[in-house]
Amino acid sequence: MLQRVLAGLIRTEGVQQAMLLDERGALLACVGSEGRTPPIDQAVSTVKMANELCTSLGLGNLYEVWCEGNDRMMIDIACPERIVVLTGQGGRLARWRHALDRNRRIIATTPQM
Repeated sequence: MLQRVLAGLIRTEGVQQAMLLDERGALLACVGSEGRTPPIDQAVSTVKMANELCTSLGLGNLYEVWCEGNDRMMIDIACPERIVVLTGQGGRLARWRHALDRNRRIIATTPQM
């Protein structure tokens, strides 16, 4: 089921890779272009920096991070134990967000491996 959800996310315009990480940054599942290494380290360091920033500025909890440019990355904290990372080029980030929202319940309730 999880692979099907992630495969559905990469059908969103511009999304080339969809990953699911746990709270420790371990890769639980990944779907995307063959031969491309998932940017796990970049996603984990981005989440860590954003969490530190939220804490130091007293902004509350981190829910998502959008990185825009030639290469895009959207990180969504589906629940404290499940982090979804979408990467790609082009497309509209609002559509990426909508695709994640439609699948949030399934992603958030994935059992721990």
